[in-house]
Amino acid sequence: MPPKPINRPHWHRYLAELIGTFFIVFGACGAVIANSTSNGAVTLLGIALVPGLMVLVMIYALGPVSAAHFNPAVTIAFAVARRFPWRHVLPYLAAQAIGALLASASHGLLFGHEVAMKANYGAHIPNVSTMQAIGFEVIFGFLLMFVIMAMATDARVPPGAAAIAIGMTVALAIMFGGPISGASMNPIRSLAPALFAGSAALMSLPIYIISPIIGAVLAALLYETLRDGHEHARSAPADLV
Repeated sequence: MPPKPINRPHWHRYLAELIGTFFIVFGACGAVIANSTSNGAVTLLGIALVPGLMVLVMIYALGPVSAAHFNPAVTIAFAVARRFPWRHVLPYLAAQAIGALLASASHGLLFGHEVAMKANYGAHIPNVSTMQAIGFEVIFGFLLMFVIMAMATDARVPPGAAAIAIGMTVALAIMFGGPISGASMNPIRSLAPALFAGSAALMSLPIYIISPIIGAVLAALLYETLRDGHEHARSAPADLV
């Protein structure tokens, strides 16, 4: 039986998306900037673990409010798979964009523009060809969304398991893909720092806007075909009607 709808103002969900996205971008891009300014003290492992753990804790903190999308590709893919109402897509995307932009603005303020620019504000610039980067980013976006669909839209998943699985997926993808294409998986995590960094980061931006969305939508649709019946399926948020 689906959960009863909660009489929650929609702006609560939108604010949760803003806050969660802020901290994920603040942590993910901040780790890259800190690694640059500390001569590599954070390391690739740290650059991978910070966003992975930040995703984990934000899902725990805000998942019950907004289902913890924090990612336009996730929101769009949920909607395509009919696990999220289309009428809430634009407000979710706007909230995520505001949160991400505030995070990058905070990096410029706290690190200083010159320091942040040395790391391009944590923006993604691929170390492979454009076509190779697109391929990697589609795969990483697919991987993340496939795990999210499995963990967030099946009522049989134990409470608390989703945050761990999704956070680990983010960290694992970045440990592998970070030095290659960046392993963005999140268009807004790439967009916000690129707008502050400009130049090369903006030139590469279409890769990180389009590829994760393609991968996420493909994963959501494929998971729906593999789902073990629909009696255990739920939306994200499950109480949003």
